[in-house]
Amino acid sequence: MTLRYTFRHLFYGGKIQKERLYKVLEDLDSANSGDDSRLDDIEEAIGKASGTGAGGILKDVKDVKDAIGTESTEGTILARIKALEEAQPSAETTQSEETG
Repeated sequence: MTLRYTFRHLFYGGKIQKERLYKVLEDLDSANSGDDSRLDDIEEAIGKASGTGAGGILKDVKDVKDAIGTESTEGTILARIKALEEAQPSAETTQSEETG
């Protein structure tokens, strides 16, 4: 980024030249305008905090949490693990059957 005027060019006769100052401010403002679009891109990638139309990372996290679920929610990962554990004989039962 290059400014139209340097600091020393803002003054003439010991006074600030308003027109030149405005030009410098315009240059600085236009140089910073790219930040807004980058922030918008980041917000879109993460998703909206409100959840309305949430996409990106927030949606992915919600999908993973829903898939994991709870032991009492049928079809979820935790419920399926619990069912497998209950269907398997315990180690104590297996040992007592082998020794008995």
